[in-house]
This record gives sequence, C-alpha cells and structure tokens, in this order.
Amino acid sequence: MALSKSVEDAQKAVNKFLSGFTSGQKMLTIVGVAAVVIGSFFLMRVTSTPSYAPLFTNLSASDAASITQKLTTANVPYQLANGGSTIMVPQSQVYQERIDMAQAGLPQNSTVGLSLLDKVGITSSQITQQADYQRALQGELATTIEAIQGVTNAQVNLALPPTDVFAISQNQSPSASVLVTLASGVSLSPTQTQAIVHLVASSIPNMSAADVTVVDQNGDVLAAPGFNNTASINSNATTQFDTQLSASLTSMLQNVLGQNHVAVKVAAQLNFNQSTTNSQSIQTTPKGTPVTAPTQSSTTKQTYTGTGTAPGGVLGAITQPVTGGNQNSNYSQTQTSNSYAIGQVNQTVKQAPGQIQRLSVAVLVDSKVKGVSSASIKSLVSAAAGLVAKRGDTISVVKMPFAAQTQALSTASSSSLQLPSLFSLAKTIALALAILVVIFLLLRSSKSEEREDIYVRELDTEPLNLAALNAAPSMAAISMPKHEEFIADEVFDYIDQQPEDVAKLLRIWMSSRSR
Repeated sequence: MALSKSVEDAQKAVNKFLSGFTSGQKMLTIVGVAAVVIGSFFLMRVTSTPSYAPLFTNLSASDAASITQKLTTANVPYQLANGGSTIMVPQSQVYQERIDMAQAGLPQNSTVGLSLLDKVGITSSQITQQADYQRALQGELATTIEAIQGVTNAQVNLALPPTDVFAISQNQSPSASVLVTLASGVSLSPTQTQAIVHLVASSIPNMSAADVTVVDQNGDVLAAPGFNNTASINSNATTQFDTQLSASLTSMLQNVLGQNHVAVKVAAQLNFNQSTTNSQSIQTTPKGTPVTAPTQSSTTKQTYTGTGTAPGGVLGAITQPVTGGNQNSNYSQTQTSNSYAIGQVNQTVKQAPGQIQRLSVAVLVDSKVKGVSSASIKSLVSAAAGLVAKRGDTISVVKMPFAAQTQALSTASSSSLQLPSLFSLAKTIALALAILVVIFLLLRSSKSEEREDIYVRELDTEPLNLAALNAAPSMAAISMPKHEEFIADEVFDYIDQQPEDVAKLLRIWMSSRSR
C-alpha cells in the first residue's frame, strides 16, 4: 500500500513537473537532451579510441595474412598501413602480442635478424649464404636502432663487397644507409645521429663511420659522406655549457636574493680544436745539474822497463822522441774513458676539445633587494664560475627594478604526467562541463513562466458603489486546500510582484459582476 502510494506520488510529481513546460520548452528540452546524448556518444568514442603502434613492419603477404587471422581470433583490434606490410595494434598490447606471435612462430618469412640463418641449409650456394648473412645483419641493426628513444622504425641497407678467398686484396670498402622513422614531434640530436653512425660502422668489419648515411622519413640528411655536422655538435655543446653554468649560478644566488629576484646569463667561447704537443726535456737534480748514468767505461795502460834509449816517443805524439846515451828507462801510462747517458723525458700531450677560451657572465639583480652589494655578488660569482682575468673573462652586475611576476607553476615530469593522459583528462572535464551547462539551462527554462499581457478594452471609470457592495449578500470565504498550500504562496507572490495587473483584473471582474 505504501509502495503504491509512493509510486502515485512520484507520478504526480513527474506530471506536475512536465505540466510546467510549454510546447516550445518541451521541444527545446528534447533537442537539448538529444544533443547531449549524441555529443557524449561521439566524445566518449573519441576518448576511448586507443592509440595504435606498429606491431610488425616490412611483412610479406603470407605473414600479414597469418598475423591478422590470429589477431581476429584473439579479438584484438588492428590496423593496416604501408600497403598491408605494416600491422598496427593498440599501443598497450604491442609487447604482449609480439610475445604471442613469437610463440606461434610468426612472422615466418620476415627479416628477424640472425635467426634467419637457422634456415640456411648446407647445400646453399655461397651467393645465397652471403645474401642471407647480409639480410640478417640488416635486421639486427634495424632492431637495435629502433631501441633508441624517438625512433619508431628503422631500415638498414648494407653494401658489402663480395668475399673472394683467392683475391690478394680487397679494394672496395663496405658502406651502409639507414632510414629512420621518428615519432611525431621528435627530432634526433647530432649526438644521437653520431651514435647511429658509429653503431652501424662498429658492427661491420672494415667499415668507416664516414661511409654511413642516415636519413629520416622527411628526406632530411642527418649524416652522410662529406656531410659535416661538427658545427652543430659544437653549438649544442656550447649551449649546454652555458645553460648548466647559468642554472648553477642562479640557484646559488637565489638562496641569498630569493626567487624571481636575480637573472644570470653566461656566454662562453669554447675551443673545439684538437691539438697534440710533443716535448723533450733533460732530467736535472735539485741543484740544476743534469742527471747522468754511466753506460760504458774503458781503461788503457802502457808500461816500459829497460836500459838504453826508449823505443818510442811520448804516447800519442807524432814527433820522434829525443834519444840520448845509454841509460836506464822506466815508462808507465794509464788512460780511462767513461761514457755517460743524460736523462731525457719525451712527453706527448693531446688536448681535448671544449677548452674555455673566454667566459662572460652577466648578473641582473632586482633593485628592491637591499643589504647586498654588487661587489660581494661579483666576488661570489667570479669564484663560483672560475673566471680568470688573464684569459679575458668579464663579469657585469647590474641592479634594476624587476617587473611584477606571478608565481610560475612547476613543470610536471614526463614520468608523472604524459601528454596523452592530460589530453584525455581535458576531454573528460569538457564533457562533464557541457552536460552540467545543458542541465542548468534546461532547469532554468523549465522554471520560466509565460505571462500574457492583459488588454482591458473597456474599463469602468465610474466610481465604485460601496453601498451596493455592502447591500450585496456576503460571499463565503474561499479556503485553499491544505495539500496545495504552495499554490496560495505563488498567488500571493504574484500579487506582490504585479499589483497593477491584479488591480486591473479585479476591476474587470467587479464591472462584469455588476453588469
């Protein structure tokens, strides 16, 4: 009984709510609800559509057919690209599907690296073996390059000279070309390009890094024979040095001057020339005498004993000795020769590129900060940056009023909030706001009332006959039902809001009653 009564009350409430709408308002409500439902459907469809990533590329027709059949059986959505040679699946399922396909032995005819050599038979010709080996190397290098962040796909082509066991020498050198497909909005830095070049050159025997060409999907040459990107690498290194030193000096000064009260700019001139210095010096003792060591020693000794004239002259003399009469003789001579080696030092010094030639630092301080002198800031920054006056380094400290700034929001890290998640959150919030706005407009339009103007064609201008009114029989008081007290409140509110219209209406009623 209570349930049926509550149902009846609910029906009455719904009927009364609907009776407050005019035909135009009902049509507007239906159109608004339909627009909200259709918009919500399309928005939810767009937000729920997953982003696709390549599962396999460069597939043969048979492998593509087998993989798509298995994906259909597993109820995994997929898309075909590049004429059916590339299969794309939702990004969240890429790795799991690769594992499932590998377990099923797919793909079978595609290049999958050195595993291709497992199918080579012993009866294959040398040309076939060489081609399979080259395809295997290309597949392994492509897989390795795809592991670099920002590279979604890579294709490597090798030009290997034929190996001839009877050739005395090989005049041809191997070369390689790499085509990389980058993610949207991603560009490889010169350092990453050099990494790809050296990665390929180090994997092929006798290949030089100068023989590797790297091109992106837009046709831009990133590295090629004769293509020098050293200037770009040096510029990036200089910019990185300036940025790091500026950030370090700014962080140090902010501890004293506070946030948004100091700005530091660093301009460095770096020398990227590689120089080698060969020097030779003699080792000396602390007293300054050369350090020597004996290497060879020889001694010569001559002795003569007898009477009479000596048979010869002085040792080493060219002239004949003077002879005299008979006399006793006794001759003896000893000669010693020593060879000494002087200590020498041969030193080769190779100077690494990136040496600082000149350093300039500019510090801008907010003039509102008091109690800190420019001299103390200059001394502190000079010591922290390692400025050398003999090298021509300069520093400038200027105090100027800063413009009013609002506190900047801290940048979220890429690991915490990614761009796709922010976009999805924004779409959800926009959907919720649209629904709330439509509901608000519908409720507001439902509460509005249509008022009709009262046109009084003939008004009784005669004064009221109070005696006739007093003589008329009195009318019974009108009592309002208790369960509809809110109607009486609305009537009273209408009287308070439109007193003139109510007075005109009462005059018409009284005039028609008197007639």
